Amino acid sequence: MPKKNQVQQPVPDETEGLKSRLEETEETLRAIQEYMVDAFVVNRENGIQVVTLNESEIPYRMMVESMNEGAVTLIPDGTIFYCNSRFSEMIGIESEKLVSTLFQDLIAPEERTAFERICIQPGQNGARSEFCLKRAAGGCLPVQLSIYQLGTEEKNALAIIATDISERVRTGEKIRSLASELARAEQEERHRISQVLHDDLQQRLFAIKAQLSFLKDMDLKDQLSAAAYLELDQVQASLSESIAITRNLSIDLSPIVLHGEGLTEALTWLSFRMKEQYGLQMDLEPKADLNHLDDHLRILLFQSIRELLFNVVKHAGVMQAKVTIEKVDERGRITVSDDGQGFDAGIIMKDSYAAHGLLIIQERLSLLGCSMKMISKPGEGTYAVIEVPIERVSA
Repeated sequence: MPKKNQVQQPVPDETEGLKSRLEETEETLRAIQEYMVDAFVVNRENGIQVVTLNESEIPYRMMVESMNEGAVTLIPDGTIFYCNSRFSEMIGIESEKLVSTLFQDLIAPEERTAFERICIQPGQNGARSEFCLKRAAGGCLPVQLSIYQLGTEEKNALAIIATDISERVRTGEKIRSLASELARAEQEERHRISQVLHDDLQQRLFAIKAQLSFLKDMDLKDQLSAAAYLELDQVQASLSESIAITRNLSIDLSPIVLHGEGLTEALTWLSFRMKEQYGLQMDLEPKADLNHLDDHLRILLFQSIRELLFNVVKHAGVMQAKVTIEKVDERGRITVSDDGQGFDAGIIMKDSYAAHGLLIIQERLSLLGCSMKMISKPGEGTYAVIEVPIERVSA
């Protein structure tokens, strides 16, 4: 009987020990939250890792807590070591739950590779890029992350400042929406003017020409002087020229191929048109399908490419150009290139007078979320690179 008592005796002691250890753990967590300790332990699959806090950092952390931007500190493996209350509010997760989790898990899956790439070497002055943070309530929050390396050794922590750019994104979307409406209104007006030229003015000119032809065919040589008869021929020639001009203007204002056709088909038509009108040989190389575009964006891209080809005719000193369509780094890319005389793009693009037409194209593209970059040097040809966000080319 005494032996049984001896075996059961340690049970209350073990309970007291577990209770004591639990109280110590709770006290440690409280101390960490109030910056009263200089280290804490993180459990990892490959063992336990001790993370230290310097006492001198505490006042700075208190200052960071009052920031309007989210602030996060990561240890070398990407684990969140500290985050301020503002960052917690931004994504809707309590700070205590964020500590010891991987920051990259908060990044949208399709953007994690880009985030990891920028974190490898943020550089002396840090690095900035825009990402989307997953929120606890669902959806994502667009932010600009400013990433800085803390210290100079190989394995050092990272400091991240997260700035909420959702308002800027919404403003950008409104601007793009207004630009889209403007582009649509412009195309409708172009189409209306094209119809007037085709259905009204051209028909009137044809009728006048037909009447003159009828008069000319009549036996009026005895009644008209040689000079008057010659004048009649010149009027007919002028009318033929006017009809050709209005027909070309009608086509250029609103090409039929743009209505209901894809970009590749429209550019194929353009290649024949440039050859017919100007003698320019345009080689089209479609490496990707960018046909799933909004009508107004497809038309704007078509018009931009056409203007760039006009520049080749006017300034390049060659009569051959190449248009390439492809997808690069998750973006649609259109390149218009020539082997002409080229120009100093760095200087010309800063001159609003010299680059007026190019700057207009660049500005109109940017309003719809696209971009255009001119690459050229004297004697080395010219490359105009237009990029379209991948979401704009998805079905």
